[in-house]
Amino acid sequence: MKAFFILWLCISPLCLSAQQIQITPLPSNTPGDDFAPAITNHGRVLYFTSEEGGLGQRLYTSQRSSTGWQEAVKLRGDANDATHAGTATLTPDGRTMYFAAYEHDVRSYGRTDIYLATVYKGRATEIENIGSAINSPAFESQPSISADGRTLYFVSDRAGGTGGTDIYVSVWNGTTWTPARQLEGANSTSDEMCPVVSADGKTLYFSSNRSGGAGGFDLYVATIAGNTVQKIISMGSAINTPADELFYAAIPNSDQAFFTRSTQSGRYDNYSIVPNPFPGDPVTLVEGTVRDGNTGAPVSATITITDLSTGSRMADLRSDPESGDYFVTLPRGRLYSVTASAPGYVFHSDRYEVAPTSPGQTLQQNIVLAPLKGGVDRLLVFFDYDKTDLRSESFSELERVVELLRANAGIKVRFEGHTDDQGSDDYNNDLSKRRAQAVASYIISAGIDAFRVDAIGLGEGSPVVPNSSDENRARNRRVEMRITE
Repeated sequence: MKAFFILWLCISPLCLSAQQIQITPLPSNTPGDDFAPAITNHGRVLYFTSEEGGLGQRLYTSQRSSTGWQEAVKLRGDANDATHAGTATLTPDGRTMYFAAYEHDVRSYGRTDIYLATVYKGRATEIENIGSAINSPAFESQPSISADGRTLYFVSDRAGGTGGTDIYVSVWNGTTWTPARQLEGANSTSDEMCPVVSADGKTLYFSSNRSGGAGGFDLYVATIAGNTVQKIISMGSAINTPADELFYAAIPNSDQAFFTRSTQSGRYDNYSIVPNPFPGDPVTLVEGTVRDGNTGAPVSATITITDLSTGSRMADLRSDPESGDYFVTLPRGRLYSVTASAPGYVFHSDRYEVAPTSPGQTLQQNIVLAPLKGGVDRLLVFFDYDKTDLRSESFSELERVVELLRANAGIKVRFEGHTDDQGSDDYNNDLSKRRAQAVASYIISAGIDAFRVDAIGLGEGSPVVPNSSDENRARNRRVEMRITE
């Protein structure tokens, strides 16, 4: 295998003969090397690495359209300011990119390092080295970031490894990356390369030249279980050949995947494969736009994903400043809130319950943010039936209220309780007021001055939808926050 600065030199077989698959070269392939396809924006944008007329490896991108993939263009900005740059991985919103570079203008720790960039309108800016917890004096490359942006897989040939190149993992703890460690169960005495984690967060694709393969580097799929990988399976003869197969990337909730294969001429090309024989678990994809409630203009917002069962913040993404578009990926088996927030606006949260057996789905959910002055929005707070005690799933939302009030010392709020039409007027008025007061008490207990907080009950008198079904009644049982000053 030829030596690449970015690509570098990078069980039982499963029979796929009964499944007809179609492998097609991508139209973006050039006479040089093209490799490491990576997708973002729920499969609508493709990144890959290409030789630039023999002048070094560079990052390119292509947009999907109704007629197929548009012509690839070199990524503008500062990411390509290196002797070699490539093997990108992006968060689902397409705004945060990790990539590898050799001799980049930004400082490095070793031969090839992993860097971070912000991407906007086809430009990569704010380049920074990801740091010594991951990079070493050795070779670090081929990063793959999980959909929540919290776990980074990559390849290194540092001392103390199992083989020539090994797969490592690091976790973002909210402040820093944890020191990189070998991914247990994945590495052999041969070379493991090209890790790509699926949108479900637990399906890992990688390449290896371990014994028993078809020749060269073959593709494998494994299951991530905690800190280890299990159930490593060769992709078999329908995909693996005597050539090198690398960088397998699957579009979530789709029958399509991409990978890299060496050709008879000795170069590398990217291919699509349909149907994808090794999909990850289905996920819930949420997408839409964030807009100003008064003007309808797009808003550049932080999109926060929270696990409501634990109260832990899982991911911070961003909407596009120009279009307001946002993209979120929610794996199975959790109760989530997705919150949009921006300076000068009341935040807005939506609740998503993704069951362990939930099918893959794409949900369109536009978000309207009310400007702070006089703004009102429904809070994501939960009560048991006929109770006024706040359930634990409410706490992360209420902490956002506390943060909002601390950041805006001049505002006051009123919490307005609402019920559905079940029960008498007097009872509903009393229940709605006690629930609003429970929210106010929580906020005051966090140190917010009581004179800034008010609570009233409006009973069943202001429904947002007709009380014509259980689902509608649930929407009407709510607590709203109104900025009063």
